[in-house]
Amino acid sequence: MAAAASPVAGRPPLSVSDVVVAGVGARAPSGLTALQVTMSVRALKMDPRQSHLIDRNGEPMAMCRLPSIGDDVVGIDRFVALGGPALTQAAFAWFAAERRNGRTARPLPVLVALPSRSRPGLDARLELHLLRGLEARSQVPIDHASSGLIFGCRGGGVEAFRLAIERLRAGEHEAVAVGGVDSWFDPDALEWLDRELRLHSMQTENGFIPGEGAGFSLLTVRRRVASLPRLAQILGVGVASEPRPYGSDEPCLGLGITTAVKRAVAPVGARARRIPWVMTDVVNERHRIDEWTYAMARSHEAFTTDVIHDQPLLKTGDLGAASAAVLLAIAAMRWQTGCAAADCVLIGTHSDGVERGALLASDDPVR
Repeated sequence: MAAAASPVAGRPPLSVSDVVVAGVGARAPSGLTALQVTMSVRALKMDPRQSHLIDRNGEPMAMCRLPSIGDDVVGIDRFVALGGPALTQAAFAWFAAERRNGRTARPLPVLVALPSRSRPGLDARLELHLLRGLEARSQVPIDHASSGLIFGCRGGGVEAFRLAIERLRAGEHEAVAVGGVDSWFDPDALEWLDRELRLHSMQTENGFIPGEGAGFSLLTVRRRVASLPRLAQILGVGVASEPRPYGSDEPCLGLGITTAVKRAVAPVGARARRIPWVMTDVVNERHRIDEWTYAMARSHEAFTTDVIHDQPLLKTGDLGAASAAVLLAIAAMRWQTGCAAADCVLIGTHSDGVERGALLASDDPVR
């Protein structure tokens, strides 16, 4: 990624809270739009389905996957089928506003979080061809020279938002589409999870249910939102590396996610605004539960005493690199529909590798 340029001459530098979410899109086993995903999660709906793949005990593997995508669709084709519609949803309001104002919409920069390159079964074609595939499927013109892919799993989802915010604050772009796409529906990936005893089952309680999905947000600056929806504002973002990630010889003490949380809340000040609501990618895996518990304890001054911890991926299945973007879309839809737990939310994500991320967002008070 290119380094952020200095602010445009004559224009005051932006604060993080000047970054506004003007559109969201999501696609997951529980819904085909951000609103459907949000309401299905809120209704506690979950529908894992057996596949034709067999685990080490000779039983069919089950996971949460979209029934609208065939089981013969894997790799880049599945990622495009997941991500294209979500990108269309997120960018719709931007291009509609450009047309209303009589302007020809310029191609959008798009930043996409993807699984780690080390994941077994990851389609090597993603690096060269995913953006072209998303452009064709979504019908959203993409500025390829300014777009990029972040292969960082769950924590990489927050890194994608950090890079997008840097570009907006530097005045490089008026809007950026940022999100993530992921699917565990791959024979090699599921076999690896099964071998590592990470597939939740009657014999493996300390495992998770794999899922798949995509989420995108259209980020712009406040001065451009006069004719756009104002779904949320970004208050802070933090990324960090965990020195003892999953699989390390020594116990993980949650230092990475703790640092990411502190960086995300720093712009507003832990004492100035205590956070009443968190959404994380924590599912049933004990090491991720422990990491988040450590981070909450070390950062306790940043949270209210009755802080609510939501875990939407317990209902969608683990969404990997799409987690951060889908969680933000869920928060935005809950603010829009009046069923949010609070007006401010902290999103926390933990990769299998070293990447950790936290994003602080709130309902936009200027509507």
